Amino acid sequence: MSQDRVFSFDEALARVDDDRETFQMMIELFIEHGPKDLVEAQSALDAGNALGVARSSHKLKGALLQFCAPAALHACKELEESAKAGNLANGAQLYATLEQEVQRLLVALRQVYDKGMAA
Repeated sequence: MSQDRVFSFDEALARVDDDRETFQMMIELFIEHGPKDLVEAQSALDAGNALGVARSSHKLKGALLQFCAPAALHACKELEESAKAGNLANGAQLYATLEQEVQRLLVALRQVYDKGMAA
């Protein structure tokens, strides 16, 4: 799947007024913290802690918004909304989708980062 479908480079760059240095820093931060946020959500899910799932999903959602990543954002919103409603019955499935989309985003962001943003 093309990088454009995972996230919108142009829209994400526009969110930081086309400041490529700031965008590089955002990528670095997401590469470092995105997986940690996923682990927090998984741990809360494993513990049956709906509030914890909602909190960690909400935190991750904020980061995903920066990258204009529709599939990852949608998956994150679904998990957060389900957890806020106290419904973790489909939590594992929702989490698996979120994890897959975040991993796709991480791959795409690493490609941009490694190319020095020559996109």
